[in-house]
Amino acid sequence: MFEKHHRGLAEYLLPVEIFRPFPKYEDRTGWETLGEELRAYMIQKGEEYLGYGWPTPLASVYMDFARNGNRSRYEHIDFNQRRLPLLQLVIAECCEGKGRFIDDIINGVWTTLDEATWIVPCHNFMFALKGDEPPLPDTEDPDGIDIDLFSAECGAVIAWVYYLLGERLGQEAPQIPARMLGELQRRIFHPFLLHNLPWMGLEGQNVDNWNPWILSNVMTAAAFACRDEEKRTAIFEKSLVSLESFVRYYTPDGGCDEGPGYWGAAGAAMFDALDVLYDVTGGRVDYLKEDLMRNMCAYIYKVHISDRYYVNCADNTSKIDPVASVVYRMGKRTGDENLVKMGAKLFREQNKRGGSNRGLDGCGCHIYRTTQMLLVDRELTEAEETGYPMVRDVWFPGIQLMAARAEEGTDRGLYLSAKAGHNDECHNHNDVGTFVLYCDGKPVVIDIGTAVYVKDTFTDRRYTIKQMRSEYHNLPIVGGVGQKDGRSFAAAGTTYACTDDKVAFGTDIAGAYPAEAGVNSWQRGYVFDRTAGTVSVTDDFALNEAKEVQLVLMTTVKPVFAPGKMILTIDENTAVTADFDPQLTPATELFPTAWDASLTRSWGEEGLYRTVFTLPGKVKSGSHTFTFVKK
Repeated sequence: MFEKHHRGLAEYLLPVEIFRPFPKYEDRTGWETLGEELRAYMIQKGEEYLGYGWPTPLASVYMDFARNGNRSRYEHIDFNQRRLPLLQLVIAECCEGKGRFIDDIINGVWTTLDEATWIVPCHNFMFALKGDEPPLPDTEDPDGIDIDLFSAECGAVIAWVYYLLGERLGQEAPQIPARMLGELQRRIFHPFLLHNLPWMGLEGQNVDNWNPWILSNVMTAAAFACRDEEKRTAIFEKSLVSLESFVRYYTPDGGCDEGPGYWGAAGAAMFDALDVLYDVTGGRVDYLKEDLMRNMCAYIYKVHISDRYYVNCADNTSKIDPVASVVYRMGKRTGDENLVKMGAKLFREQNKRGGSNRGLDGCGCHIYRTTQMLLVDRELTEAEETGYPMVRDVWFPGIQLMAARAEEGTDRGLYLSAKAGHNDECHNHNDVGTFVLYCDGKPVVIDIGTAVYVKDTFTDRRYTIKQMRSEYHNLPIVGGVGQKDGRSFAAAGTTYACTDDKVAFGTDIAGAYPAEAGVNSWQRGYVFDRTAGTVSVTDDFALNEAKEVQLVLMTTVKPVFAPGKMILTIDENTAVTADFDPQLTPATELFPTAWDASLTRSWGEEGLYRTVFTLPGKVKSGSHTFTFVKK
């Protein structure tokens, strides 16, 4: 995709001295073009950190991960108590221009430069020379410094501060901007050009969101603060070669198998990288209107269900908040009016919930998108009132994911999403053949999603975690055996057909089960009959010997049963019934959520419900259908 710019990019790049995508601190007129309300808001947020006591990232807290698997304590300090305050202070000073925040900015910058490493502890072991899990980073070898997600983000932040305030900080002490450049060279530019790290994909490795997430930040840092133009060119050229490994992972439909929660660090980070490239070449290198890029951006509105609910699979939560300004700018840059419409709607809805559309925590440390957020704030504020696109039918053949709603442009009625695929997707859960069902925009049959990450999350113990296992998805259990993880455990013979009246999706999920399950074939079929207002889920199966067979449904409310009928009452206005073979025996158990912050954000503290339907006796073959209808 980027082959023609793997070399010879020097003739397109604007020199660092004249690259001016945003007004510098000294350009008071430029900063005053921001709306008065926005500037007042940002100044107020910065005032919260006047006289701020910058917390020290203690070695003992860094060692938490190696000692007990906790990664949250250090990361909370890293972002919430160090990076975010620095961003707020810098933007506040740029908005006000009176010098009130300068000393606090100096303290924030200097202590950041003093940190032993910008790599977070859960990634530290990835770069260990001996393959162990060291409790602290090795800081002795200048060629042993590597780059992870958070170090790349930190580098981009430091480069951005240098670009905006370098001259002003230099008036206080010339060592400050000089050291900023030195640490960027040591921690970002030198290791990036020296190493071929796995996330780069330069040796044929499969890559995930690490690739564009890191590259977009490295490209930002180089654009703003790499003073050696030869190295700067080399960084951009290597970045484009590396980005090839990410786009190779995608099929033309732009489907993100990491799910909508990770899309912000995958497809959206790809947009960030190409946005920086566009600006740093003065618009002469533009990949943002390529079909693949357009589809990668469009993914986010295609998997939107209602309000904050999105089709969650893999390590995703059910509720997310895409950055409104990013979605809006994507639409403008790719020419997709649905994205423009969605971005404007997100902006209004997030603003109603307390101005989170202007919250820097929404952008994370994707600093280029943070500054762009400020520049389109007025445009979004004045944008025409619209609703969400709410696409009726969605099919991503590359990741074998479908979605359908009763009617275009509304969340009324039933909504179905189902998937096939394989069990080695990015952030994989063993979920081949599962589905979610919503009614009137409210979750009914659901995917639990992910809990807060712990040490086991990305180890060989991953599938000891319940919500990663197929037994806690809407899937069969055969002889007590669930699906197995791995690329070979996959669906086969997947089909999709869609008309105005009906959507049909089918797949054989037998291959997702290990040999001990003894599944010869398991045809799972979904039919959404819009005329009848029903969703049916049918299983036709054949085993190599008679076994106990169970069917699992995860629901948001505790079901009430009548003979052959399950009733799910969501609230006084919304209920769904499911007809099933009365010979099945249902047993419902509570799945607690209050123990985990991530699950609570998605589902509240009251818990979810897991109902296991057991077929009578042991069977070698059979057929069963659940038929859901809005009550």
